[in-house]
Amino acid sequence: MKRYLLLISSILLFACISESFSQTCCPNGLYTQETITTVHPVSGCTFTVTYCYYDAPGGDRKLFICSISVDATQSCNFSLFTLDSDFWDFVDQTVLSDLHSKDPFVPCGEGGGQSNMIVESSRAKCQKVYHDIILDTYIVEACDAEPGLCVSVYTICVDNGVFVINPVSGPTYIGGGDCPTTPPNINSNTPTCFNTCQ
Repeated sequence: MKRYLLLISSILLFACISESFSQTCCPNGLYTQETITTVHPVSGCTFTVTYCYYDAPGGDRKLFICSISVDATQSCNFSLFTLDSDFWDFVDQTVLSDLHSKDPFVPCGEGGGQSNMIVESSRAKCQKVYHDIILDTYIVEACDAEPGLCVSVYTICVDNGVFVINPVSGPTYIGGGDCPTTPPNINSNTPTCFNTCQ
């Protein structure tokens, strides 16, 4: 009987953890949550980005990068999986391309502009990385106690079938909060906050 109760308790605990991990991280009910899995070009590690987006009333699109997960059991060079500005640029490009495949951007010049759709991509300025031992996965997500966003703005369109992204501004700090500027090693066992907006 005790073994049976222990088994039931373990199943319920795992279900609660899985549910909390999969819940929406979108800023409000306007956003749609999506995921995209890709390969880090330097380390060869496969990782998944969870993001949210919505079409704003003025025709612009808003993105919010929620979290990143990296399977800790894969064979890749984790020491080269660096959470630096190049990494965050790659995340933005990957998410924008995925969004285009789900909800295509307009042709260039439509409506009078060369690149007439504005996309604002934001994420928590302060993130933490830790090893989820139950899922055996490295997780990168917002540090709850640290406010502030890191925002980048792009113009996007499609020119003769080619997806065109042009940076407009950012990454830019919005809001308060402070956190270290040095990115942590993804292999670290201690969750530490770091600045994603360098």
